[in-house]
Amino acid sequence: MTTRARSLLTSSAVVAALAATALVAPTATASPAATATTTTVTTTAAAVSAPTLVTAYEPSAADARIVSKLTARATTARFGTQFSGAVMDARTGKLLWSKNGNTALKPASTIKFVAATNALRRFGPTYRFTTTVRRGTQADQVVLIGSGDPALSSTQLVSLAKQTAYAMKANGQLRVRLYADDTLFAAPSLATGWPSTYIPDETTWLRALVVDQRQVSDTTIDAAKIFAAKLKTYGITVASVTRGTASTANPVLATSAGQTVDQIVTRMMMESDNEHAEALHRLVGVRSGAGKTWSAASSAAKKGLTYEGLAATAIYDGSGLSRSDRLTSIQLAKMVKNTFEPANRVPFRILRSSPGLPQAGMTGTLRASYDRFTASTSKCAAGKVYAKTGTLRDAVALAGWTIGKDGRIKAFAFIINGNPTSTTVMRQNIDMLAATVNGCY
Repeated sequence: MTTRARSLLTSSAVVAALAATALVAPTATASPAATATTTTVTTTAAAVSAPTLVTAYEPSAADARIVSKLTARATTARFGTQFSGAVMDARTGKLLWSKNGNTALKPASTIKFVAATNALRRFGPTYRFTTTVRRGTQADQVVLIGSGDPALSSTQLVSLAKQTAYAMKANGQLRVRLYADDTLFAAPSLATGWPSTYIPDETTWLRALVVDQRQVSDTTIDAAKIFAAKLKTYGITVASVTRGTASTANPVLATSAGQTVDQIVTRMMMESDNEHAEALHRLVGVRSGAGKTWSAASSAAKKGLTYEGLAATAIYDGSGLSRSDRLTSIQLAKMVKNTFEPANRVPFRILRSSPGLPQAGMTGTLRASYDRFTASTSKCAAGKVYAKTGTLRDAVALAGWTIGKDGRIKAFAFIINGNPTSTTVMRQNIDMLAATVNGCY
């Protein structure tokens, strides 16, 4: 796994805005009509240079400018007829502007916000998935048990092999039969809305046991074979490798705790990692008691949205690859806004800054090498916008936040389907909208 350079939020304005937001509870906002709408903001005070603690929305010149500019720029000529956009005040939840805000479209990878928030809430940011080795029913049987950890590393397998070898040697066993248990997840299958070409072009079969994110057809047996090789280095001969199911009644021989959930979420959000997203999506389903299938995971994801105060829509996977997934820009903007609520300060910390979200023109899928925030209409916002990207062959989306000219945090989401022009141009146009929200363009 490549380690990416990560920037820190050091601007006093950013720190102050985050602190202010963390202390103010949002107020309820009525949903706008499903048709294109624009919320008018009446300017009653000049834009301020630093955030002010408020319990109710206070109009600003910056917000009035956002409404005016977005209305003029988010045109059908630029974005086509399948566009949904929304901007909110992160402190109060006030809807500042929307166009087709309640129109459900393919969100692409911005749906990873759902997997991220559900995993962080269900497990907590510091939780670690533990891979375990148990003795089988026979003295010479060893079972490697997948925990669903998408970040399991070969280094962890070395530790597991060392512990296992020590335990087996203590019982006089130098030759073992190795079994791999991946039954935490249901047998691999395509999610609803996944074309068959997605395997292996976009992702791999989802299994509960995978090492080093290796893109192979059977990650479980692959991991078991690597584990067998590690055992050999510690003097244990592996006679056979096959699938099997562990019994919790049998003793534990070895354990290895992996990365924290917030580290896994960071990788998923920064690099739009599909495997991490699908694993977290499925793990939330298992943890919630819904079950270990695609449908169970989707049910748990929808319940997570309800917990966030959002109506459930069509969620069929965790990555956004499904062509059947649907979210609205208002839903996405609310998810971003919810990360700033006081109750979410700890679990959602990683989603409020870099490295948890790509930073415009600098990190993750928003870095300049991907031609993000490099155009004349958006480069002024480089380093000032934090957002999750989304791209399919006919969908481009961006959901995140920025600090406006009034010093207040703005949560936004923009979704384009049907791409009226090239993907590159659509990305440039959507970056322009984010720069407009920031106020620099």
